[in-house]
Amino acid sequence: MAETATRVLSLHPASSSDSRSPVKLVSPHGDDDFGLLLKNGMEQAGMRTDGLFVPEGPRNGGEQRTAVCSLLLDDAGDLISGVADMDIGQAALVPSSMSGGLEAMLQKERPDMVVFDGNIGAKQTSELLAACESYNTKSSTRDGSSRVLTSFEPTSVSKSTAILSHYAKSKGAKRNEPISFATPNAVELQEIHSKAVEIGIVAPTAGQASATPILNLLPSVLDPLTVAKACSLVQAGIFSTILLKVGRHGVVTIDASRVQHHPIPAGEVRFVNTTGCGDSFAGAFAATISHLLSKREVQAVKPGKPAWHVMIDKAVNVGQLAARKTLASTQAVGEGMHLLLDDII
Repeated sequence: MAETATRVLSLHPASSSDSRSPVKLVSPHGDDDFGLLLKNGMEQAGMRTDGLFVPEGPRNGGEQRTAVCSLLLDDAGDLISGVADMDIGQAALVPSSMSGGLEAMLQKERPDMVVFDGNIGAKQTSELLAACESYNTKSSTRDGSSRVLTSFEPTSVSKSTAILSHYAKSKGAKRNEPISFATPNAVELQEIHSKAVEIGIVAPTAGQASATPILNLLPSVLDPLTVAKACSLVQAGIFSTILLKVGRHGVVTIDASRVQHHPIPAGEVRFVNTTGCGDSFAGAFAATISHLLSKREVQAVKPGKPAWHVMIDKAVNVGQLAARKTLASTQAVGEGMHLLLDDII
């Protein structure tokens, strides 16, 4: 996601006085050969490395290992099997040497958006969301500061529910802020909804009860009950906008005021590698939202309003174009990402 976002924004630096990419990847890595390879590879790709750090102290009595993932694909580019070691993602969110932790980092960086995935685990997801909520509470008293948006990429079915423990804690108390955006596929969304019902965040009958008004909306694209489950997660205050990835049918966006189908943009689609498409979509979407917000008055773009939906539609289009480029590439991120914002500027 970070590499895609960096490439999409490569011709659009944070400011005229700062030539660095506006995208900062904050991530732990091991003090090992893979860690060195990661840093060198990021530098060669034009990515910032000032957010990389080696967490202090051994994990489970052993050496900290840089996250790695090895995948086996068939001739059509589809995943056959894979092996991954992502444990270090749960070691730390920021360096222990940073005074004030996550909140201090947010105050310093003042990001438009914080993008995270399921690899950081439930405990750190809750810490991250709490820090973003605290930052937003304080932002209302700061001149010229806007609220930070959040975006969640589930990563896998098993990791997709990492966000729910944060909301389970707020049952009966002050409700936590919803995550601004989530980018699940239909299977991941089903798992999130099922777990949310199990822990009492969403009523068991909510999905079935809300299915009726949308039975004829997208029958050829998506099971109406799946859309209803997405709506119930929005109504429960877990997500503000769900960007539901539906394969060859494109994306369906669901928020409190609309359900919108976004077909894949016209053009030839080559299938070389299917594994990086979701991350490319999420990274390009986040980059586009951040770019568009930086070009207008924040007060003029409020969730649920027409201008907000126009912005979402543009970002989804860019995200789908990015996914298509990666689909046709042998690389983890497809070529030509730097040109994707040209049509919306």
